[in-house]
Amino acid sequence: ALKRSESLRKKKEFRYTYRVGKSTGHRLLALVYARSRERAPRIGFSVSRKIGNSVVRNRVKRRMREAATPLIPEIRNNVNLIFIARDAVVDAPFLEIRAAMYALLMRAGLIKGNEP
Repeated sequence: ALKRSESLRKKKEFRYTYRVGKSTGHRLLALVYARSRERAPRIGFSVSRKIGNSVVRNRVKRRMREAATPLIPEIRNNVNLIFIARDAVVDAPFLEIRAAMYALLMRAGLIKGNEP
């Protein structure tokens, strides 16, 4: 699973990432990313109230976290990421969520060996 050191938790880390970050989108998810001083990539997940009740939101967050975990070794260093859930993600098959994440990371040039 995602280690504590790999996740964004503080409000100010989220705020900073949103403020200075660039974003890219997909049918299931949006991605906001910004450079950071931390070496290891750090990942946060955002699921808005529009998506559903707390049970649904927590399930979505859990699946997003699980989908992101195997991608971590491939992600460039010194970057903060925030994956933002869109409505379609609720019914999306698990592997589609992972594929969406990978596609967003590729588009953002965040996969090692695929830097812009």
